[in-house]
Amino acid sequence: MIRFRQIEAFRSLMISGTSVSAARRMHVTQPAISRLIADLEADLGFRLFNRAKGRLEPTNAGVRFYKAVEENFLGLERLMQVAGNIRHEAPEGLTIACLPVLSTTLLPEILQRFFKQHPDVSVKIDSCTVPEILVSLQDIKVDMALSLAFPPFAGIEVEPIMEATVLCAMLSTHPLAQKEVIVPEDLDGENVIGWMPNSAQSYDRELSTLNSAAIRPNYTIQTHTSHTRYAMVANGFGVAIVEPFAAKIWRPHGVVTRPFKADISYKYVLAYPSGGIRSELGHDLREAALHVAKSYRF
Repeated sequence: MIRFRQIEAFRSLMISGTSVSAARRMHVTQPAISRLIADLEADLGFRLFNRAKGRLEPTNAGVRFYKAVEENFLGLERLMQVAGNIRHEAPEGLTIACLPVLSTTLLPEILQRFFKQHPDVSVKIDSCTVPEILVSLQDIKVDMALSLAFPPFAGIEVEPIMEATVLCAMLSTHPLAQKEVIVPEDLDGENVIGWMPNSAQSYDRELSTLNSAAIRPNYTIQTHTSHTRYAMVANGFGVAIVEPFAAKIWRPHGVVTRPFKADISYKYVLAYPSGGIRSELGHDLREAALHVAKSYRF
């Protein structure tokens, strides 16, 4: 039967690289580490390390097993951290998963409002993609997420908060900047910064809009993050159909935006691990998010 001490020794050895360092990390002797690893290999039925000239090299099976260990160990460390905070009466904290563009625009305003009520609360922000947000929510590694809307997923509750219409971004010196409204036909033959396929749910609608108008833009660069799209525009690589949040951040860099006449919009949601009882802090963070979303000015 696998014991926790064996897993701890294996993880320490993988992280530190040598049995001497692993023993120091666990405050045991080097022979103790060797025995724990040998016992673990016997229990698993496969070798975790190759031993050659006094060195330990992880096998392919060892690397695969380490990935699973790390995923589960991080969850255990989280429990130990929470227990430590409770034991020492440390203030409760919150962890938020958030799209990068929302973490630099919407989230700061939410936290400004939240910290007026809870100035001493620790908040951890994980800026990540939608697939990563889904995993964090399902694994209950975060208290709340700010995300683009996504289809129903087991273990996740969703609350719509706002919908935003796309814009067209360009340098202020670009000829299209002279227009008040950009239509799909304006992008025919233009260098356009596009989304990488399958990176954003509105990519298909953007492509469909241009195809239905028989538009053939030149997709010079494709990316999966909004800020990168704006950055490429700022550096003169082309124009882009963009979400509106980051527009004010990139305005000082010479980027201007115009309304884009097309039926393309982004829906944003708050999301939570389902079935959980939210704390007072979680409730207040939700209230702050709803208030900011309702009154947010692009």
